[in-house]
Amino acid sequence: MSRNPVTVYGFINAKLRAKIGLMRQDRLSESLLKAASLVEAVGVLRDSRYHDVAQAYDQTGDLQQMELVLLQKEIEMYREVQKYLEGSPSDFVRQLLGKIEVDNLKNCIRLWYSSIIRHRPIRHRSGYLFKDEMLHQIDWTALINATAWDGVLSAVKQTPYWDLLKAFTVQNLEQDGLFTLECRLDRFWYDSVMQSTKALSKQDREVATSILLLEIDVRNLTILVRHGWYHHMEAEKLAVLLLPYGSVYASPDTQKYLAQSTEQRSPLPIINRYFPSLEQVQVEQTHLNVHPDEASVLENLKIEGFLAARRQSMYQKLLATDPFTIGLSLAYFFLCKEESTMIKAILNGKYYGYEEEYIRGVLG
Repeated sequence: MSRNPVTVYGFINAKLRAKIGLMRQDRLSESLLKAASLVEAVGVLRDSRYHDVAQAYDQTGDLQQMELVLLQKEIEMYREVQKYLEGSPSDFVRQLLGKIEVDNLKNCIRLWYSSIIRHRPIRHRSGYLFKDEMLHQIDWTALINATAWDGVLSAVKQTPYWDLLKAFTVQNLEQDGLFTLECRLDRFWYDSVMQSTKALSKQDREVATSILLLEIDVRNLTILVRHGWYHHMEAEKLAVLLLPYGSVYASPDTQKYLAQSTEQRSPLPIINRYFPSLEQVQVEQTHLNVHPDEASVLENLKIEGFLAARRQSMYQKLLATDPFTIGLSLAYFFLCKEESTMIKAILNGKYYGYEEEYIRGVLG
């Protein structure tokens, strides 16, 4: 028997608000940043909600094992919320977890490619991949150790990824690399999660699609800037990379951009239409005394930084919206992911001996 959505969300949101409150109170990032060394930073984690991450370091002395535990915690985060839901909201959260599975699949295929196509040793890296089941029955170990492409396909035979991957051959991969394959895996996930929103209630669908469409607009704009402007990708290939959702994709400015020669393109009309508060994007080369290519990189980074801040602002607003929708769960996922990313960045900074102020600058 289905439970009342108000009761379900009331229960979940009470739990999540308590967790979010703890995240804000413990000032974990400040304590980690002020740690004088990696060992001190691990000590901070040992007395926090991330004690199992510190335990991984105590047992192995290995930074990458700590990152693997952080990934496991991220997976558990989705599963914890999903188990309290039912029906379409539960399926939607399951589809969100699918992003981690797709990323893990891409990482495993990269290792296989490095070993079989590039003939490079991978043993030192294969131990840091997540190899348990997430959504689908993938034999991760068999995939990594496959001696031929057929072995990779066999490892995903019972999953929806099989149809996608079987369209590629070893010859394709040797000639073109993994870029196209990875883009199609990403597209598969976006299609799946967008499809899952259709079964949500009207309120949940509005909240979920507003977040997803912002993510897609950010991704499409980044593709147009990075690949179409900085790397001068041809229009036909560029159009295939774009996700067919959102304002940026549907914009007539995007069509004009694609129709222009690679030398004439400028992403500014698209940016000014959909992200008008992103001002003075262009970097003055004469003032900075940098090469044109370096200026393009700086412009690209400035755009991506602005879009990341816009995304963060939207998630923060979800904390104050209707408590009886899936919005708070989405905000919780974002905050946890953001914290996990912050922890990894600081631990890596401490490992390489960077000063506190430098790490703060990298974190923004």
